[in-house]
Amino acid sequence: MKSNSARSKDYYRLIRIKPDDYSYTVGRHRYVLKFESVVPRNCMSVAIIQMNGSSTDWKDANKLDWSPDPTIGKVLCWCNDNEQEIFDKIYCLNLWSYADPQPRGLRGKGNAELNHAVNDKWITKICKNVDYVIIAHGDCNGVDSHVFKQRKEQLNKLLRGCDLYHVGELTKKGNNPRHGRGWNGDPSLNPL
Repeated sequence: MKSNSARSKDYYRLIRIKPDDYSYTVGRHRYVLKFESVVPRNCMSVAIIQMNGSSTDWKDANKLDWSPDPTIGKVLCWCNDNEQEIFDKIYCLNLWSYADPQPRGLRGKGNAELNHAVNDKWITKICKNVDYVIIAHGDCNGVDSHVFKQRKEQLNKLLRGCDLYHVGELTKKGNNPRHGRGWNGDPSLNPL
């Protein structure tokens, strides 16, 4: 059986949004990844805001081949398989734009270093124009607690007026929306 990362490529293709550069390097900033269904069904769209950019990237942009990381693979499979709503357009956004697959790489950094202002512009633009906004940043382990608290307050201001959702139960530790890597089993879509 294919892993979720591999299966996600059967369902979705990565769409280049120009002029953004999706080349992945630790320490660079990534603002949005857009995926569209290989076989469109209902035109429903969702923005999913997770913690920070990881390693999903183009393998060969000329062939439109892309490489999903395990979290993006799991999230895309959930978007395709969940019984409540199937999504044809998925925008993967991040609480912080700083790209690093290891949360410890965010430790000791403040919001100014972790997040470019252009990330907030993408969050605002996309979340105002989708059918669902799912918050999925988790407890942000590895990030200083005061930095996390401040950023959540900033995000709440950006998303004022949007109906917000989370997937599965809230985290036990911090009562936060579960991160996509924790969407195990068949978790439900819930209002936040």
